[in-house]
Amino acid sequence: MKKNENYLSRTFCLNVLLIGILFLIASCSNEPPTIDLANEIEEEIVDEKGPSTAKSSKSVKMSITGISASATHSSNYSASRAIDGNLNTRWTASGTVYLYLDLGSTALIDYVKIAHHAGNSRVYTMKFHVRNSTSASWNLVGTKSSPGNTNGLYDYDLVNSNNRYMRVTCTGNTSNGFSDIKELEIWGTPGSGSSGSSAKDILGGLTNWKLNAYSGSLNVSSSNNGLSYVDSASKNDNSNWFYGSNGYAYFKTYPGNPTSSSGTSNPRTELREMTSNGSSLIHWDGTTSTEHSMKWTVRVDDLPPSGKVCFGQIHAISGSSFDDILRVQVQGSSGQNSGSVTLRLLGYATEDLLGSGQSINFNFNMDTAYSFELTMQNKIVKLYALNSSGSRTSTLFTSGSIDSDANYFKAGCYLQSTSSSDSGSSVYGLVGISSLSVSH
Repeated sequence: MKKNENYLSRTFCLNVLLIGILFLIASCSNEPPTIDLANEIEEEIVDEKGPSTAKSSKSVKMSITGISASATHSSNYSASRAIDGNLNTRWTASGTVYLYLDLGSTALIDYVKIAHHAGNSRVYTMKFHVRNSTSASWNLVGTKSSPGNTNGLYDYDLVNSNNRYMRVTCTGNTSNGFSDIKELEIWGTPGSGSSGSSAKDILGGLTNWKLNAYSGSLNVSSSNNGLSYVDSASKNDNSNWFYGSNGYAYFKTYPGNPTSSSGTSNPRTELREMTSNGSSLIHWDGTTSTEHSMKWTVRVDDLPPSGKVCFGQIHAISGSSFDDILRVQVQGSSGQNSGSVTLRLLGYATEDLLGSGQSINFNFNMDTAYSFELTMQNKIVKLYALNSSGSRTSTLFTSGSIDSDANYFKAGCYLQSTSSSDSGSSVYGLVGISSLSVSH
């Protein structure tokens, strides 16, 4: 009996001592062991995500070339209001709704900024998905809730990715079932990443464009510079006429290059609009109420001997009396590669209807990116200047009536006023385009 009592006594003392040691350990710790363990597991999960989620100080606000929504409350709250640069307008819709955004080409998407209506008192919940083509699956890069304390733009950091398209899933707010976005910006690096390094990929794959360019080995001053003109040339990079660099698809043309058999003496490296799947030529009717639009961001780096290069146009069907309805081009000095140049509009809309080409009051500098939109609707052609969000900031030109019902868009480097005396010249035209989209 005594042995048992001694045993129990020793056991009790050991238990008390053990509890005391555990108490001292716990007292010296800032957090209970279970919380430490949870934090370690959470960090491991974050590390296993792979792509960085840290915002980069090098990110810039990128141009959004297209936007649409699965629903909208009314025409006063359309999707375009979410990127018009105005915090006094907004896109609004009820229920589970989707906002679709197109950057025009592959880019490194870093984070987004969003301003919500009544964002200082309501919390909005959103999911962000991305993909690089319309046939690909959507990938989730963030599930976010607004802070509920600001009406201004708020940063939402996302898993970094190289993609072209974004879908924002919205499910209302803490006060009602409406989703309200006053302004949305996508920040990152245009044309970044291996998936966007070639000219074709920078411009989104070019499935609805054909490239008019060349084949052969460039040999300036030889016959046709050693090249053959190709109507629907390869879209693979070639440093002599079509290639990707620093987020731009570059179109390069020497005055001695061969040209098409259509009677023009001006060589070109340019894109011609096709049907959506690229299977055939497109010809759209500019006389109806449907607005036909081409948006593109362009820079002109080098001018040919004539000092003139066209970088975008609306062209009529071959054989039409209208021919090139409107050419958007610049005019400077021979071989110019810096400084200011004049923005000029030529073609039927100016030379025939107004008697001459028109110089536009626009501050255009070499090696500088500008965004434009060229439209035709109800027989009227317009040229707009766009901001970095792809919204119209000013109307640069409005034409008279043009009764052309079979048209298409072109973009690239189309030399103007090429002289046969320049055929052996090593001075070329060089145009870069970083985003390009059409809508009908």
